[in-house]
This record gives sequence, C-alpha cells and structure tokens, in this order.
Amino acid sequence: MSAAVSKLNWRAIIGFELCWFLLVYFQQLAFWPVLAYLLYGLWRLVGTRRRLAVVIIALLGIAIDSALIQLDILSFALRDSLPLWFWLLWGVFALAVVELLADFLQKPWLAFVLGATGGPLSYIGGAALSGGVLSFPAGYVSYGVLALIWGGLAVLYGQSRRFYV
Repeated sequence: MSAAVSKLNWRAIIGFELCWFLLVYFQQLAFWPVLAYLLYGLWRLVGTRRRLAVVIIALLGIAIDSALIQLDILSFALRDSLPLWFWLLWGVFALAVVELLADFLQKPWLAFVLGATGGPLSYIGGAALSGGVLSFPAGYVSYGVLALIWGGLAVLYGQSRRFYV
C-alpha cells in the first residue's frame, strides 16, 4: 500500500459516504445514528477553528439550498423548506470537507472542475435514491445552476482551508 493511500482519513471517507447513503435512502429514520457520527467527528477534530469551519460550511450550504428551493431549482416533496435530514447531511458533508476534501481542492481550477461535476452528481444520485423526495423543477437549468454553485463552493472550500489548518 502506498504512503499516500495509507495517510487518507478512511474513517472520514467511509463515514461520509455511509451517512450520505443512509440519509438519502432512509431520510428521517437515519437521523439519530448520523447525528451520533457527526458529534463523534466534531469531538475528534482538533482545534476550535476546525469545528467553527464545519459549522460555517454547513450553515452556508443550508442557506444556499434553502434559496434554491425558493427559486424552484430544487424541490422536496410536500415541503417548502429543507427537511431536517438534509440539514444533517450538510453537517456531515461539512465535516468531510474539513477533515478530508479541502486538501484535494487547493488548486482553484481543479476544485472548480471537481465541484461542478461532483456536486450536481451527488444531488442527481440523491434524487434517484430518495424515492422522489428530491427533484429538479427547472430540469436542465437546475443542473447548470448546481454546477456553477458547486464549482464556486469547491474553490471556496479549498482556499478557506488555510484559515483553519
């Protein structure tokens, strides 16, 4: 096994992916186990700045997705706002950014490309697994808006890393 692979934070990778799947597929039913994982991850973080970065990233994501709902870019079945499980999803994503992802996003051009592809694909995959709970009322426009937003967010995440590492 190479040194780079052995240095990866496997708990952060597997934990985030598992939490993402559980929340998208089971929604509210996965709330308590995922909350326990998020609290454990926050407890394991070293330094107040890193914990604060998780909170800021999560709140920024919640605010952006809430605005996208109001603009009919995103939609949740029978809801006019983000469901609680999606707030928690932003929390575990923010934890993954601080623990792992920001390290890969330090080159702005690469961060933009990764964010502009990975972000929308995550929403599309989530919509497919959510049983129709998440949808895109604006069709292809939704995908384009998500790509631009996520490209910009990825650059921001990579560049903001220097404030909490």
